[in-house]
Amino acid sequence: MESKQELRKRMKEVRNAVSPEERECFSRQIAENLLRETWYSSVKHILVYSAIQSEVDLTPFCEAAAGDGKRLYYPRVFDREMEFFRIDHKEMLCPGAFSVMEPDTESYSLEAFQDQENSVMLVPGVAFSREGFRLGYGGGFYDRYLARHGNLYKIGIGFSVQILDQWRPEDFDIPMNEIVTECIKLCNR
Repeated sequence: MESKQELRKRMKEVRNAVSPEERECFSRQIAENLLRETWYSSVKHILVYSAIQSEVDLTPFCEAAAGDGKRLYYPRVFDREMEFFRIDHKEMLCPGAFSVMEPDTESYSLEAFQDQENSVMLVPGVAFSREGFRLGYGGGFYDRYLARHGNLYKIGIGFSVQILDQWRPEDFDIPMNEIVTECIKLCNR
């Protein structure tokens, strides 16, 4: 049986094999799928992420959501924890931990996310199980954050090649409420 570390390596290779042109096209399709979700019209606060490597690029979605008056929050890593801050424009982001674009909390006075109703979190991953469990990069940042913010509606974001038929989650893994890709949506909770 494949270890979690081996599975993570293999699934990164699978995701990296998606061509840049396909990633751009699929990212736009995922944005369109998210904008058509039933929760979208009523949600006010959306926790998003800045894509790294071959992740789904949420830029098309974030631009549309900001235009619709949604409040967008991006993560920033502090030691072993992660917090989300409201960002009104891309200039409020700077390179941070792991070369990820993060909220520039030193240059701007930013509003930290507080648990609120009508909040959705879009969660990146290396892979997702059909049951809604997420395989992350191994740092545990999202798992720890989600354990502290259990009321968030969690949507795993990935390409369809990242969906696993067989994978056994660990006890601390937190399932997503749904997973959205360019061509399928899995609802779990």
